[in-house]
This record gives sequence, structure tokens and C-alpha cells, in this order.
Amino acid sequence: MLIDVFGGLRLGAGGADAGPSAPKQRQLLGLLVLRAGTTVTVETCVRELWDDLPPRSCATTLQTYVMHLRRVLARAGVPAVVETCRRGYRLLADPALTDLGVVRELARQGDEHAGAGHAARAARRWREALALWRGPVLADVRTGPVTTDIVEHLHQWGLLLVDRYLEAELRCGRHRQVVPAATALAGRHPLREPIHASLMAALHRSGRQADAVLVYQRLAGALRHELGVEPSAAVQRLHRAVRAGAGPWLEPPEEHASLVVRHRHVVSAPSPGAS
Repeated sequence: MLIDVFGGLRLGAGGADAGPSAPKQRQLLGLLVLRAGTTVTVETCVRELWDDLPPRSCATTLQTYVMHLRRVLARAGVPAVVETCRRGYRLLADPALTDLGVVRELARQGDEHAGAGHAARAARRWREALALWRGPVLADVRTGPVTTDIVEHLHQWGLLLVDRYLEAELRCGRHRQVVPAATALAGRHPLREPIHASLMAALHRSGRQADAVLVYQRLAGALRHELGVEPSAAVQRLHRAVRAGAGPWLEPPEEHASLVVRHRHVVSAPSPGAS
């Protein structure tokens, strides 16, 4: 991949970043990459770069930024073009050139496998997608209001992808194998109930009832401290089932009913045009 957005904005191969160094140009490139293949209007670019305080020369400055980005892409050997459209600009690039495009495609394949009832294949594709999610989107780019909204949308989509991945692994009976990943994810997302529910189930199925109870206690404590709420009814039922040594999560994986049903809808990637 020649254009990366996960963990920071990078252009070029070999790990070296051949992208622009000027903050505004990086900001514009980040927006165009996130909405690759769709037209980003001049008005949207101006709002992203200057919010409600654009300079009088903003249109000319924007054109200068675009010309510079074209040179940067060519110099980096990236076969992508910033096209001038009637109302704005559009980045034309094969989705396979970007880590976001590859993640979207892997997630789509996982959705298809899940819809066909192939949990193992779905888990494999979602696992590959999450492996490319190396950090927050555009972590080293100062984002404006437009890109900030897109990044947040992608963040929420990524969490849903994690939920589905862990659930698929449990359905395949890979409870012991998924414990390390679920433990790390629970640490990064201390308030995310579906992740903790999957970790509790994986630990209990691995014969680690006490550890599963501790996971619940940490989650409950974090929710009370940060949000002033109790765990959801579904997670509380799971906790009682774990303590009792029985319950739907303890049935064979192909028979149990998921406790994260509110996330059961097919996970679909935010479209490039979404903001």
C-alpha cells in the first residue's frame, strides 16, 4: 500500500513518508484520501482548512495546495491523481493503494462470509482488516471539522468491526486463542461492553471463571466512575451466568445466543462520501 491513514498519514513505499510536511497540505491530503473517488467541493475544502474564518485568498491558496499535492504524489511514485472537477477536487486512486481501501474490502468480504453463515471465514477476514488498523486515523494530522467527523465515523465503525470479529471467533470455538487479543482490546476500550462480554465468555470457556468475574468488576467500576451507570442488563446476565457456571455463553459455540445482539447488523464501512 502506498497511502496509509491508520496511525498517521504516510505516502510511498518502504516505510518512509514522502508526503507533504506543511500542516494545511497534509490536512487537505488527508481529507481527499478519506473521500477518495468522490468529489470534495471547494466549499468543503475551505471549511475543513479554515473552518468559519477563511482568508480572502482561500480559493487561490487552495489551488496552490492542490498543485503542490499533485507534485508530491508524482514524486512519491504514487499512481494517484488529484482531479479538478466542476465543483471541487477528487482523488482518483485504486482502493488497493490505501490501507483504508484494503480494510474496507476485507471487512466487506467478512460481511459476506458472515451473511452466508461462515463464521471462520468471516473471522479471518475481519482479523486481517484489524491487523492493518495500526492506530487512530490521521493521528499525526491536525484535522478540521469535516475530517474530524469522518475520523469519528471510522472509529465507531472500527469498534463494531471488533465486536463482530470477537463474536465470530467465539462462534468458531477459538475462546483460548482469542483471549490475548480480547484482553488487549478491553484495555484500550475500558467502557466498551461488547468487548468485555466477549472476553468474559472466552475466559470462562477457557476454565478461568475468576478472571472472567474480574473483567466484569473492572468494567462495572469503570462505567460507574466515568459515566455513572451500571453495566447493561445483557452483561449483568452474563456475569450471573459466569458466577453460576451455566448460561447460554457456556453452550457449544454454534448453539449459543450472542449477548451483543444490538451490534448484530451487518458491519458496513462508511462510504468515502460520508462525513
